[in-house]
Amino acid sequence: MSHVADPLAVLGTRWAESECWDLKWRGFFRLRPELVARAPLRFLDWTIDGQPLRDRLAFANGRACEDITFLSEGSYGDPFAIESLRALLGENESGFDPWVQFTDGRAGLLFCPQCGDLECGAVSADVRFTRDAVEWRDIAYQSGVTEDTGTSEIPVFSLRFDRAQYETTVRGLLAEWGPLPAL
Repeated sequence: MSHVADPLAVLGTRWAESECWDLKWRGFFRLRPELVARAPLRFLDWTIDGQPLRDRLAFANGRACEDITFLSEGSYGDPFAIESLRALLGENESGFDPWVQFTDGRAGLLFCPQCGDLECGAVSADVRFTRDAVEWRDIAYQSGVTEDTGTSEIPVFSLRFDRAQYETTVRGLLAEWGPLPAL
């Protein structure tokens, strides 16, 4: 995989919506499944230089990336949201690691919009820190079962950020989402 990154990018966020569906069973003698739309889920989407990260993640078949962050409206204080941010700072040392990081250490950037489980797969990156920069290496769709990125359905790429700007953005979100609630 390539470790060549673009010039320094600016990490940001913006509110976005994800379609949500419920599975309902219809009929009496012949049950049949039916998807019923519900209110869209609002979440903070990662932006790179003002453009949504998800726009760079088109699948080979042209399908858009539908994965989302754990930073959804009303999820303030949610341990998954908090730990996903800590993983992006290299500070994730809680029992939530398996929910926000793969066993190879790659951090989840975007997760399944239905369940958030890494078993469904996720967009992930190898997050590396230097004195002045943070790099998301080899951003790819990672299989939740095999944890393989080698057969990625999206083109693999890397991004580099100014460390001060990156940490200000992620720590600001961490402060906004609140401390981990007591269990």
